[in-house]
Amino acid sequence: MSQLPPAAALSAAAGRRIVLGSTCWVLTVLFFVSQAIAQAAVTTRYSLVANNISDLGRTTCGPFSLGSYHTGVCSPLHTVMNSTFVVVGLLLVVGAVALRPAWPRRLTTVAMVLLALAGAGQVLAGLSPEDVNGGLHVLGALFGIPLPPIAILLLAASVGPVDRMVGVLSVTLGLAGVVGMALMIAAPGLLGVGASERLAAYPTYVWTIAIGSIVLARRASTTAADQAVAGPEGQAKP
Repeated sequence: MSQLPPAAALSAAAGRRIVLGSTCWVLTVLFFVSQAIAQAAVTTRYSLVANNISDLGRTTCGPFSLGSYHTGVCSPLHTVMNSTFVVVGLLLVVGAVALRPAWPRRLTTVAMVLLALAGAGQVLAGLSPEDVNGGLHVLGALFGIPLPPIAILLLAASVGPVDRMVGVLSVTLGLAGVVGMALMIAAPGLLGVGASERLAAYPTYVWTIAIGSIVLARRASTTAADQAVAGPEGQAKP
């Protein structure tokens, strides 16, 4: 095998499963689209540097505190943001399960379990906005933000020897997420609370979109090549 996925060795059923998983991961672009939409509707000051992503899901207006974090964001489209957390979490879970056969076996199962748990955390965060149930929201975030960078680095170690492009992409984005997490924990004020969170969270979805797109492109290329070899009537060309 020289690339992700092992296209030639996949059955038709496995191929359909991989297309499903890749499509789910490409659709995680909703994570960014919905944030932009919700942010555009905010009626108070909102900063990408100083405010958490979760502030866009606040169901109430006015001053709010969660531990040492204080905000006053009013987000009329909070339903859009919270629904997106749920949908994107489910897309992450389904993609992780469906794409399992596309990766080399080494370290993959652990990584996919971590991604599925992260997706479940996103769902929990969306169902429990920060101003409705702060404890459950934070619990969801503890699964949804730190686990994916670890999973991505595990997958980088797994696929790197057979697919350099995917390996380099995964190392780069995985390390970016780890750096963001370190800043969130140790020095949230260095870049700003919101900027640190985004550095921790955004690489995950850049990665899922990129991997989903790469796999879909390779599947399409393989299918086109097979059809060209088979000829117009499904017969192998001499």
